[in-house]
Amino acid sequence: MGSAPLLRFSQWYWPGKPPLADACWIVTTAERSRAGEALFAALQEARHGPLALMVLDEAGYDGPLPWVPMPAQSASRILSRLKPRTLLCLVDDPRSRALASEASCPVVWVNGRSSDLLTLGAVAVASEPVASRIGGGSVTGDPLMTWPAAPPPPVAADTGFCERFRGVRKAGRWIIYFAGTEPHEEALAYTTFLALSAGSGGLLALAPRDGGRHEEVYREAIKYHLTTVRQMRLMTSEVPPKTRVYYIESPEARRAMSGCADLIVAGGTLVAGPPLPFEWPDAGAAILTGPYPRNPLLAAAAQAEVVISCATTDPLDRVAALWLGDAAGRGRMAQALQSWMAAQPTACARFIAWFGEVSRHAV
Repeated sequence: MGSAPLLRFSQWYWPGKPPLADACWIVTTAERSRAGEALFAALQEARHGPLALMVLDEAGYDGPLPWVPMPAQSASRILSRLKPRTLLCLVDDPRSRALASEASCPVVWVNGRSSDLLTLGAVAVASEPVASRIGGGSVTGDPLMTWPAAPPPPVAADTGFCERFRGVRKAGRWIIYFAGTEPHEEALAYTTFLALSAGSGGLLALAPRDGGRHEEVYREAIKYHLTTVRQMRLMTSEVPPKTRVYYIESPEARRAMSGCADLIVAGGTLVAGPPLPFEWPDAGAAILTGPYPRNPLLAAAAQAEVVISCATTDPLDRVAALWLGDAAGRGRMAQALQSWMAAQPTACARFIAWFGEVSRHAV
């Protein structure tokens, strides 16, 4: 049924009861509808159907639910024809806002991020930081994200590993960690570090994601003329005091380093590229992401505002400098990320329970 629109344009003028009147109508886009498949199934299993989609973009919908493209009608005209029992908005868009403002049925917003939505219905938000910023909403977690497993325990500082930076810390230097970098991201790591170092001295920890690139990346980095220690070749237990770059070449050190850094810049977020596998971040410190979070979990974390996010790479050094100077803020961000990750495996169930409470007031 989902291969073609449920309602044709002409049907908006037909008299009588339209198809699927009294349904839960979901205002969405093609992209959000794909992300919402697990949520739709959970809604149906909890007997919140029948469900039908109103798709905002031209891409249409190729899933199993009945759907209609957003018609070129006034919001009141659309609502008078559909007579929805509940309006579930997955997208904050002028057209979904217009429908919400005219609706007499319960309106529910998923992953709301604007305070304006609080006047347009019940708002589910993905995290406490979002709720605090917009001044309200029910914290359910992100029900559009499928969480394959429980997160690992937070990374605690490995005292043995972190002890090697004792001299760095004694000198009052900060540590910024570019973790799991992809091709072309190492250049951004070095230029960001050099810009940061113009104001104060610090240490750059660098760990390419692909072990097969370790030698290539190291040889390319020689041109920056920065004193570099290779983790696998360190002959002493402590990083020499004049070290500028600590180059990581083992998975164990890559994870342990997260507990030693002041700020982690997530690899796979600084340049565009194909999607990366789902991977829980090592939440041992505040995490900064660039404009291209290719790990779906990091993309969701950016939306939930539990990581520091840059819309472009231009201000990366300025944003990093701001947070390197705010130890208390970094601590709050790290804690927010850990709390959010711990809650995510049950986010969909929590949203469904909350949605049921809201829906009980259906007219």
